[in-house]
Order: sequence, then C-alpha cells, then structure tokens
Amino acid sequence: MTLADWWRLARPPTLAATLAPVAVGTAAAALAGPVSPAWTLVMLVVGLLLQIATNMTNEYADYARGVDDRESVGIAGVIVSGRHAPATVRAWAYGTYAAAFVLGLALVAARGLVLLLLGLGAILAGFLYNAGPRPLSATPLGEALVFVVMGPVEVLASEIAAGGRVTAAGAVASVAVGFLVAAILTANNLRDLDQDRARGRRTLVIRLGRTAGFRFLVALVAAGMGWAPLAAALGWLPLPAAAPLLAVPWAWRALERLREPGALRRGVLVVGRIHLVTAFLLGAGLAAAAVV
Repeated sequence: MTLADWWRLARPPTLAATLAPVAVGTAAAALAGPVSPAWTLVMLVVGLLLQIATNMTNEYADYARGVDDRESVGIAGVIVSGRHAPATVRAWAYGTYAAAFVLGLALVAARGLVLLLLGLGAILAGFLYNAGPRPLSATPLGEALVFVVMGPVEVLASEIAAGGRVTAAGAVASVAVGFLVAAILTANNLRDLDQDRARGRRTLVIRLGRTAGFRFLVALVAAGMGWAPLAAALGWLPLPAAAPLLAVPWAWRALERLREPGALRRGVLVVGRIHLVTAFLLGAGLAAAAVV
C-alpha cells in the first residue's frame, strides 16, 4: 500500500465533513472559556482517521457485496482495478481504526470517559453503516446516522477536546452541521441512484424518487444554512452566529447548477463545499462572539 493509494482510499473530497464539526465545536467551546490548540489538533487527527477508516471499510464492503465496479463514481478504485486485494484494504481499514483508537486514548486520559463513549459509538456507527447483513448505507436510515454521528457527536466531542466541556451553544450549533453532512450523503445517493437501485439498495432517495430526492437535498441545505441564523434570532446563539446567511446566494446558485443534465456527478463536491463554508462561517461567528 503506497501513500498515494492510502490517500485515494481516504477520499479527500469527503474529509471536509470532519473539518467542519471540529471547527464548530472548537469555536463553541471558546464561548465558555479557554481552549487547547493541542487537544483540538489531536481531536482533528482522530476524527480524520475515523472517517478515513470508514471510507476504506466502505470501499471493501461495497466491493465484497458487488456494489462497486470499474464504472463506479466516487471510489478509490484500488480494488476493482486489481491494484490491491480486498483483504489488504480491509486490513488497512482496521489498522486505521486502531490508530484512531490509540490516539483517542490520549484524549480520553486528558478529557474524560465521555470521549471514550463517543469514540466507541462513532466506530460502531461506521461498522453498522458499511457492514453487517443489512448495512445502513443501503437503507433509508443512512442520512439519519450521519446526521447524528458527524453532526452532534463530532461537534460535542470537539467541544470536550478543545475546552473540556459541553455547552448549550455547541449542542444548538451541532444541528446545522448535522443537516449539511446529511445533505452530502443525499447528494452521493442521488448521483448513484440508478446503480444503487439496480443492485438492490434502498436508500432514502430511491424511496423518494429523483425529483423528490433533489428537493430533499435542497431542504437539507436550507435547514443547515438557516438553522444558526434562526437560533441567533431566537437568542439560542449569539448574533454573529448568523454569519452563514452571507453564503446563501452563492449556495443557491450552486444548487441550481446541479439541476443541469449530468451535474449531479459533482454533487458531493458542491455540497461538501457548502458544508465547509457554512461551518467555517458559523465557527467564525461563534469565535467572534467569544472575543467580544
């Protein structure tokens, strides 16, 4: 396994889904007191390793079930091309999970057992998403799972890592992150709708249909971008947390372009950018409120 192969298996365009909750969780922690840059960095590395391990497990599991082939979009392709045996990818996935777990133990020692429970929950969620007799990635529950794990769970874990505490602001802000990471998965499933249906998968967008599925994607993005401004208006978050409103015109134009024929092939990248920009605007707003 070369470094280049490992990086392809990591699926770099998806990694913003980990950067976003760490940024928001750290900024929310700053509202309540000092934060630790060192433990924040450790949390970021642990989160990235968990996501990379999950991506590797997905690559192995989908190939083993006959879901992926040479024509599949969004995969690393190191198995279907014959470059590496499935067992090699599986071993690297487990090894990456183990690295995340070992590094996470340092966080647990510094910040408490709650992080251990959250970390074990994230690993279990990654397994249930990809493996087992009925992987949740092939059911209508996929969006709900990633909403919880890569929204509230990762944001609150990042809060604990950065500041040693969970705050009401962090809990509220985490909902916005959850909506948008669920939108990334919906964009992925819209892109793969025909292939998934042919292979017996029953994702939420297959149940909804392409048109309703796209409307659901737009609704998730609108909810993710509108949640923090609404919370700020209601007094649940400081007013600077309404900063994601600045990106709404740009995000709307990006979503409109996804309606063009064939444009959904880049839907994951487009929605991933919206997710990252929204999270960093929200994080910047929270950080600005902390300074003031």
